[in-house]
Amino acid sequence: MFGLSYRAVERFLPLVDCLGSKSSIERDVTVAGQRVMELHRQAPRMRVRVLGVDGTGAAMAGQDAGVLFFVGLGPGGGLIKVEPIHEEQTGQVRRHVARVMAEVGAEELRTDEHSVYEGIVPEGRHRLCLTHWRKSKGKRAYDLHRQAVAEERPLEADTMLALLELLRKRPRAPTAPEELSRMVVRYINARKGLPWKVNQLLQHVERTWEKVSDDPTDPTNNATERVIGLTLKIRSKTMRGFKAMHKVVGHPYLAFFLRGSGGLCDLRKVI
Repeated sequence: MFGLSYRAVERFLPLVDCLGSKSSIERDVTVAGQRVMELHRQAPRMRVRVLGVDGTGAAMAGQDAGVLFFVGLGPGGGLIKVEPIHEEQTGQVRRHVARVMAEVGAEELRTDEHSVYEGIVPEGRHRLCLTHWRKSKGKRAYDLHRQAVAEERPLEADTMLALLELLRKRPRAPTAPEELSRMVVRYINARKGLPWKVNQLLQHVERTWEKVSDDPTDPTNNATERVIGLTLKIRSKTMRGFKAMHKVVGHPYLAFFLRGSGGLCDLRKVI
């Protein structure tokens, strides 16, 4: 749970009058993960209003592996499912997302801007994570601003600064602001060089503005990213790679279980 390597756990155990090799520790963790996964799947189906989905790479020797996380956002949410699917496997991703949406009765799908998630549900039910959208558009605008300054193009530099201000403005307007529309018109005919890059960014911001979540409670998909970080990434940083996919998938269930409810979990269920 704390991200310790199996070798570090092996060195720690004698301090609490226990002995165990790193191989036996790895085996015990794997077995516990499989038991927790079965308990999770046998539990009553979670019902959520918003389903957060995000994929991440999984460190495995000789493979470009990936896993897909399904998380319930908002009150009563949490880890719903982990599937051994890479985000590039378009058909599988879309089938699984549609099935989980139906299973949990979700009204809204919330993701980043990866094209694989487009068209799974009607457009009004698929909303983009505000944090991811602001970060990606802001980074691009900042990079173009720096390029404009380097090329001594003050108009483009000022336009990108104005765009950054619009992206950061709170509260965020539900529809694209008139100022953004005017910037789009100004560069609509640009076809090359820096103005063309500015044109493409402005059009993309305008096109996606109303697709971004405006949930008054939490318009982000940050909860899904936190689950990924706390249940898988923290473990991946202390090892060279998992040896098998079932260990990759089982570990998030185990880590989520260990964090428990209010910091408490019943280890008798898995040991």
